[in-house]
Amino acid sequence: METYFHIDTLGHNWRKNDMIFVGNKTNNYWKSFVKKSDLIEINGENHEVFKVTKAAYEAYAKIHPAPLKMNGYHFNILNSLKESIDSLGNSIKLNRELIFESIRKEFYPESPSREKCIWLIPYNNDSLLFWNKILNSKIQSKIFKVHVDGKIHRASQEWLIGGTISVNEWSYLAHNYWKGTNSGNIQDEILFTGTMKIIEEVTLPNKDVHN
Repeated sequence: METYFHIDTLGHNWRKNDMIFVGNKTNNYWKSFVKKSDLIEINGENHEVFKVTKAAYEAYAKIHPAPLKMNGYHFNILNSLKESIDSLGNSIKLNRELIFESIRKEFYPESPSREKCIWLIPYNNDSLLFWNKILNSKIQSKIFKVHVDGKIHRASQEWLIGGTISVNEWSYLAHNYWKGTNSGNIQDEILFTGTMKIIEEVTLPNKDVHN
């Protein structure tokens, strides 16, 4: 078994020597795409971000007056821009995940799926500090030292950064991601499916970890 860290942001009540099997169900990251829509609440009703911000733009530009159902919308240009950008960012992530998973299934089926994996961190102080800072800026979490036995894929984050790009460009990023191109630095992410054993819960800094 190999040793890694895992930062748990879901509040699992894991204890020492617990054995967790990963890979038989969709993870919460993918579930967020399946269940969550980008909506804006206006007067107690939810509306699609695209429709709201498009109508707001047409009102700002005096192309069409805002529909009556938008009474109560803030009609602040900067806020509308941020709503559009945030929604576009979520759509880009969804495109990425669908294309990456399609490429994985066709060319790299031996690699763990991003749809059913758990994310690990190298057993390295610098990597742990890097990821702990990012994840704990969003939600309070626990850090576990774990032993794992199963499928592992280490990838550089640079291949996850896309945009409003072509399918060919997404394919290029996906292939480099699944090939592990340029991996090996502290910012890498590690995908895992298989059996994970909880060794202990740790706190920062962990002086027992050797870089």
